This record gives sequence, structure tokens and C-alpha cells, in this order.
Amino acid sequence: MMEEWLPIIIRQLILYSLPVLVSLTCVAMFESRFTGSSQPHPFSAIAGRAVWLPLLASMAFHRGMIITLNGQMGRGGKAAATRLIAHLLLCLTGFLLYTWSLSHTAPVGLPPLHHWWAKVLMFFNLCMASMHLLPLPGQLFGEALLQSRYGTIIASAFEQRYAWLIMTLLAASPLLDLLLGTTLVFPVYESISSSAMHWSQQTG
Repeated sequence: MMEEWLPIIIRQLILYSLPVLVSLTCVAMFESRFTGSSQPHPFSAIAGRAVWLPLLASMAFHRGMIITLNGQMGRGGKAAATRLIAHLLLCLTGFLLYTWSLSHTAPVGLPPLHHWWAKVLMFFNLCMASMHLLPLPGQLFGEALLQSRYGTIIASAFEQRYAWLIMTLLAASPLLDLLLGTTLVFPVYESISSSAMHWSQQTG
């Protein structure tokens, strides 16, 4: 069992590492630019347990949705909305790159690595954009809920410093796959993947 599990995790780390690092860095830069906040150091977006623990939990338990947090998240609805928009733009970028890569695959054998990275960029950012629909710290709906009259009741559960723990537990559980995955992420991902294949055939 271990002999099968470990190669899968290593393969996923190879496929996800670059798109995730690029995504988190771009989202943090986008947030910093549009909210006027500053980053303590250039690697703040990809440093800390909030980044690696949810990501590794998703992969270790073979979850469909792959999620993580950027290591430097600002509080409030404006910052969360900025992150949501950034993830949607990166998902669109992944879609365009994936469409392009489908037209530039080798005639035999497996597609080149940029093909898989483009696909992961599209999928990962779709997962993260969908996370904003949940009442969680740092996510748009969660930040809006905290500003409502119910915010004082649930504030202790929404402490920003515990966001990494909540996200890690969610990443390890099947809840995200059942709630967001089956109802939104997987159908949308299948639809845009099919659209990318259709567009590549039209332009190829």
C-alpha cells in the first residue's frame, strides 16, 4: 500500500508545486497592490504552515479538491474580494494556457510538463475561488458574515490565526469534495476542460 501511495504523492507534488507557488505569489502581490498593504518579505505568500499543511493534507488523503492558503492574508471583505478576483483571473490564465498547450502536444507519448502545469493552474485556482463561498476566515463569504450581526456570535471560531488549522482539517476530510466539489468545482472544471479541447481543435 505504501509503495503505491508514496509515488502518487510525489507525482502530485511535482504537478502542483509550481502552479501553486505561482498562484499564491500572484494572489499576494495582487492583494498587496489593490489594498495598499505591504508584504514583510518577498516569500511571505509561500511561507508558513498555512501554505503547506492544507496542501499536503489534500494530497495525502487523495482529495479531489486541492486547497491551501496564501501565507499573508489581509482581513476584511475588500481583501477577500481581491483574492477571489485574483484566483478567477489565474483560472482564466490557466484555461488559456491549457488551450494553447493542447495545440502543442507531442505526436506520441505523454504531453509535455507545461500541459499538466497549465491544467493544474486552472483547476487549483477554480478550487480556491470556490472556497470563497464558504463561511471561513479569509474567504469572502466568511468575511462578510463576520461583519454582520451574527459576527459577534461566531467571531471566536473565525479567528484569523486559526484559519490554517480549519483549512487543514477541511482539506483532510471529504467535506469539500462532497459540498463544493460535486456541486460546483468538478462540473465546472469538466466543462471548461471540454471547452479548451474544443477551442484547440478549432484553432489547430
